[in-house]
Amino acid sequence: MPDMPHFYLHIRDGQWLIEDLDGADLADLDAARAEAERSARALLEIQRVDGAVLAGQSFEIADASGAVLAVVPLKDVLELP
Repeated sequence: MPDMPHFYLHIRDGQWLIEDLDGADLADLDAARAEAERSARALLEIQRVDGAVLAGQSFEIADASGAVLAVVPLKDVLELP
């Protein structure tokens, strides 16, 4: 069985970047995007309780070389089923 690609789900908040130092082995970019959406929903629950603002926050999905492959804005997760 081939090795799965390794993805990092960094959190971007305006100028600030919180790096995912561990990352995760996931099947493909679609699986990484789904994981980012699940994580975003969890963060949104915490922020809803804390009353935090969502403007500009997103997950940046990066590969092992550090290249950003996709961006998942937290506000977009609110519109998903």
